[in-house]
Amino acid sequence: MTEERLYTVVEVRKILNIARHRLNYLFDSRRLKDEEFPKLPNGHKVFGQADLAKIRQVLWEVGEK
Repeated sequence: MTEERLYTVVEVRKILNIARHRLNYLFDSRRLKDEEFPKLPNGHKVFGQADLAKIRQVLWEVGEK
């Protein structure tokens, strides 16, 4: 049994090399839905590998327009 590595918002921004406002825009515009991502008991969002791929895809779609 292997547990998936979870990443914080700061780690996701570093991995994808994006500014905070770009990630916020994806959630504010509902391109990414807040309820689709797990949260820690303290309310902070966390992301897995599949979530990183999803964020990359949405960033690519937004960049194409």
